[in-house]
Amino acid sequence: MGDAVAFLYGIDRTIFLVVNRTLENPILDHVMPALSDKWLGLLAVAVVVPWLLIHYGRRAWPAITLAVLAVALSDLGAGLIKHAVQRMRPCHVIAEVHLLAGCTRSFAMPSNHASNMFAIAGVVGSLLPGWRWVVLPLAGAVAYSRVYLGVHYPADVLVGGVWGATLGYGLALLAKRVVPADWMVVGASTRKLAALGTGPPHRS
Repeated sequence: MGDAVAFLYGIDRTIFLVVNRTLENPILDHVMPALSDKWLGLLAVAVVVPWLLIHYGRRAWPAITLAVLAVALSDLGAGLIKHAVQRMRPCHVIAEVHLLAGCTRSFAMPSNHASNMFAIAGVVGSLLPGWRWVVLPLAGAVAYSRVYLGVHYPADVLVGGVWGATLGYGLALLAKRVVPADWMVVGASTRKLAALGTGPPHRS
């Protein structure tokens, strides 16, 4: 068992060094810190939420509420997993790390950034399929930035991403079952498609 763990850690460390050291360049040194900046995320929320409300009206509230709930639960769950696993961050273990962010004393696995972003992607990608190709690459870019910055191993962001996406997608599926379709954006989209003759066929 110990040999298997050491082997997996060796792969994780090797991939980390490739991303963090071999692929480093001046452009990404400026882009990656921005992707991990919480203020940039808050700015995006400040723009996207009003747009959703203007575009969809009250039907946007279930998606917004679920996204907030998904982030809260994913963040809490990731914190509990961190304390259970107690994995040290690479910036405390690897001497040659290319560190571009603060190396906190909190544990590494899973990454809260990855967990929270994929939780949002799970909710939005399910309820607003048209946004799927925006939120999924963005979540992936944020997860990648955590490795590039030197504060997480690839496995940390992988576990965080799986946890967050599962939680977000699960909440969205639950909402589709219990929230009336007329109250949700996904319901409005379905009705618009049906009106255009491109929606699912109605059975008599």
